Amino acid sequence: MFLKNGATPDVVEFADSTLNEIESIVIPAIINESESDQRFINSLHSRFEDILMALALDNQEVHQLNAEETAASEAHKGCRDTEGGKCTNKRTCEMELYHLWTVWVTEEEELRQIHATIDGHFCPPGSNGTLHQFRVQAVGPMELYMAQKVVVDEAERVYDIKVPVCTDHHSALDSQSNMCNAAQTALEEKACAHAQKINDVLSTYYTDHAQASSAYNCAVEEIMQLEMDRKREWVTLQVVNCLLNRVHEFNGRPCDTETGEVDEQVAFCEEHHGLEVCSNEEGEPRLCLNYPPIPQHPPNCASRHEVTGRCLPVQQPVPCNPDWEEQEYGALPVVPVPPFSSSNPGCNAYPECSSCAALEAPHPIVIDSCPGYTVDGCDNGNDNNGAGEIPLTYVRNVEGTADVRCCSIDGTSCQSQDFPTGIDFITPNAEANTHEGCIFGVTYQEALTVCHTAGMRICGQDEMHMCCGTGCWHNHHAVWVDITDQSVLEQD
Repeated sequence: MFLKNGATPDVVEFADSTLNEIESIVIPAIINESESDQRFINSLHSRFEDILMALALDNQEVHQLNAEETAASEAHKGCRDTEGGKCTNKRTCEMELYHLWTVWVTEEEELRQIHATIDGHFCPPGSNGTLHQFRVQAVGPMELYMAQKVVVDEAERVYDIKVPVCTDHHSALDSQSNMCNAAQTALEEKACAHAQKINDVLSTYYTDHAQASSAYNCAVEEIMQLEMDRKREWVTLQVVNCLLNRVHEFNGRPCDTETGEVDEQVAFCEEHHGLEVCSNEEGEPRLCLNYPPIPQHPPNCASRHEVTGRCLPVQQPVPCNPDWEEQEYGALPVVPVPPFSSSNPGCNAYPECSSCAALEAPHPIVIDSCPGYTVDGCDNGNDNNGAGEIPLTYVRNVEGTADVRCCSIDGTSCQSQDFPTGIDFITPNAEANTHEGCIFGVTYQEALTVCHTAGMRICGQDEMHMCCGTGCWHNHHAVWVDITDQSVLEQD
């Protein structure tokens, strides 16, 4: 209209003032918002780098525990090898001792038989040991008896010498077995600690990655829409700028309608709708944001002995499972088994293994819900007498915290306190100490865990009215809320 009919000096001055405001205030503000969002995106994306750095640090502990388990395994196997040698010594000694005992028994039986002949010579009724004939007949058996007695005494002496030797071998085996059993216990404890640490590292990584991905994806979804709006606004301002510049340049002179000058000027400015916003030549690249892709999970570590840097440790066999039995016991010396005999003496059996606490294998997880929104804990339309009501607010800080209220799955009830115990991330503060059973100041993901553990869910915004008066003074606090209605997001 100004181009067609002309403009007064005041209008020209207004156009000049408006141009200056657009150039000095409005457009810089739009660019500032865009740059702020880019920083936020970069900040969220940097979380993935933090997670990978934390993984690398955790892997150092896994690597150390593996080294300790490996050392314990080598110590145990070496101990059992020594035990096997002592077992062989004990068995050999016992078999030799048994042989010496049989020799002693055999020789003694021979002595008994000789003794029986002498007894038959000296003891029958009417025997007269004073007769020459009696004494001559007794010489032979007595010499045979005395010679055999020497053989028996020697067999007994050799047996008696061997007994303490075998006793020492037995004691040495018992002592070695005790050391090896202790080494087995230490090995199993190291293996369980190693397995637990791997489980913890994987659980932490997958949970952190899922939470970071959820926060990043939700922010990207929101900011992409804001980016589109800013681009449209910037393009519109370029058109307005162009038209106001024309008004200023014409200095109040009306355009020639007969020659189509108005349409020509408008058409010239309307061409700005086709500007390439991301172009360095004609646009404003600062309004075009970069959304780095979420990095893929790192590969599995090459082996249990190469858990270093940014790789995912692989779970290893644990005590009492078949793979463990083969890995740790498959190459150990074989322990004699019943039935035991003089040719198969026994040795100390290996003790049963001690299993670890049951571990659930971690795996990648996906968090579908977009975190970030809080609202007043009691939406009664007149909170705190109309003052201090907390509106629906997007908390951009991924470490942002708020209070917890949970709703039943069917949406008929709301709960604010006395949730199931065992939630170890709740750190009582001064306020929490005055409201027993309440949960203050946790992240959205922690709030999800609280509600899910209780068999409930995060309340929706339209359910907050039934939470009023359920305790913990959440009526006047920011409480996490589940936003599922996209129209609410658009309005926000």
